[in-house]
Amino acid sequence: MFADLLNLTGTLSARKILNITLVRLSYYLSVMIKKPLVWGRPFFISLEPAAVCGLACPQCPTGAGDISREQPYLDVRTFQAIVDEIAGTTAILSLYNQGEPLMHRSFTEMVRYASERRIYTVTSTNGQLLTKALCRRLVEAGLDRIIVSLDGTDQESYARYRRGGDLGKAVRGIRWLSGARQSGRKPMIIAQFLVFRHNQEQVPEMKKFGYSLGADRVRIKTAQIVYPDEAGHWLPDQAKYSRYRRNDRGRWTLGIQLPNRCKRLWQATVITTDGIVVPCCFDKLAEYPMGDLHSGSLRKIWKNQDYNDFRAKVLRQREKIAICLNCTEGTGRIYR
Repeated sequence: MFADLLNLTGTLSARKILNITLVRLSYYLSVMIKKPLVWGRPFFISLEPAAVCGLACPQCPTGAGDISREQPYLDVRTFQAIVDEIAGTTAILSLYNQGEPLMHRSFTEMVRYASERRIYTVTSTNGQLLTKALCRRLVEAGLDRIIVSLDGTDQESYARYRRGGDLGKAVRGIRWLSGARQSGRKPMIIAQFLVFRHNQEQVPEMKKFGYSLGADRVRIKTAQIVYPDEAGHWLPDQAKYSRYRRNDRGRWTLGIQLPNRCKRLWQATVITTDGIVVPCCFDKLAEYPMGDLHSGSLRKIWKNQDYNDFRAKVLRQREKIAICLNCTEGTGRIYR
């Protein structure tokens, strides 16, 4: 963890620190006066390399076949243009959103391009494409952090959710990543375990399992339910492993009152493979487009009328925005 922090702070410049300060100050002032003030630029950006995946995870819109981007893979030139624009102010570049990022043939080149411009890079993968050669290239490209989904300590449990997946591939991938680092400290490897009804008893075993593979951290995370009609099938019996509760009408909800604020709208943004800018990762289907990078720069989109109108609604009536109803941002409750 300390090495990871050093990697992040090593990419920061005076300009980036000033930008982060301005962004946070404008957010707190906006919450106070209930009016969006936007200073600076987003310092956390999610770029979607691929909107396709080889697995069919049932609570994932990509796996369920509901993601339909006009362009399933991010154009490399578009990627480079975005990175060139954001390099001076962006602290963290998240190279994933929907889909499996490693399916993009130029993924390692993307990582290298961003790393050479001193941007901290992170990605998340199901691990099915992690070969020994690819792991070596990821290390050489300068990737700072990688999350590998395991979701089970045996194939039967793993495949219940990661449909079409092979646990052995993800396991070997983590080992190869750990070995490829040799004496280096990048990337930080996180083995992530989504807790469902069928694997909740494996949580203690999972912690030992992940570290035995060479992971630096094992993250136990509650599952996000995208299709609530199937929630009862997937949600754990143990309340501590679920972010949802059944209300008096029999529906599964977060069971908490959403505050009229969200720092993500001030400090982060998401860009799809199509170059569409959306407010956050909960807008999986890009139903709230803020702008198109093919017809305008991120700098202009970030402060345009659509974005500010969206921020203003969050400050007044966040509960009226559909994508916010599955999010705990600002509630003080963190679900690992």
